[in-house]
Amino acid sequence: MNDERGFTLVEMLVALSLFAAIAAIGVGLLRSSVDTQDAVQARLQTMGGINRVRAIMANELAQTVQRPTRGVAGEAVPAFVGSSTGFTFVHAGAATDEGSPRPGVERVAYAFTDGEWRRATQPMLDGSAMGSGDRLVGDVVAVAARYRDTAGNWADSWNSEPGDRLPVAVEVRLTRGGREPLTMLFLTAPTLPAPSPASESPLP
Repeated sequence: MNDERGFTLVEMLVALSLFAAIAAIGVGLLRSSVDTQDAVQARLQTMGGINRVRAIMANELAQTVQRPTRGVAGEAVPAFVGSSTGFTFVHAGAATDEGSPRPGVERVAYAFTDGEWRRATQPMLDGSAMGSGDRLVGDVVAVAARYRDTAGNWADSWNSEPGDRLPVAVEVRLTRGGREPLTMLFLTAPTLPAPSPASESPLP
């Protein structure tokens, strides 16, 4: 009589149940790994975007100039005007077309608009309106900007009159939905001279 042995039905069911459990655990670990990788990539992209915003703002604020402008109607516009939700100023170091007689200066504005922190520029220093600008940071709930004077005092507004005075530093605090507030501190260049009116006129 042959002694034939094999798996019983109960043993097969137990083995299949164990295999299914191990497979489910493996799929869960794989999904968790993929989700973690996606979250890390998203975080890195966000950090990279914030670092670019910091770099742009730091570069422009570090080159502020004491140069008042004229608005569309010819009204005088101070060199630096700030409120608790944004500010506008003139800075050097702007890109110009090769061979252009105009100096590399421009008027730029940073402002909290429609849930976004935006940057806008004027096509010309005098007699033109500020453009709609570009989004720098989205999902912004609130903005708090303040300005430091030479005496070390902070204020939530700034007007460069009299004497085209500029703040020594600017602090911007962005409150974003579901995230920690982002606080950025920038130094300005109060002593950087503005281009003379003669240098802003096209050469004959």
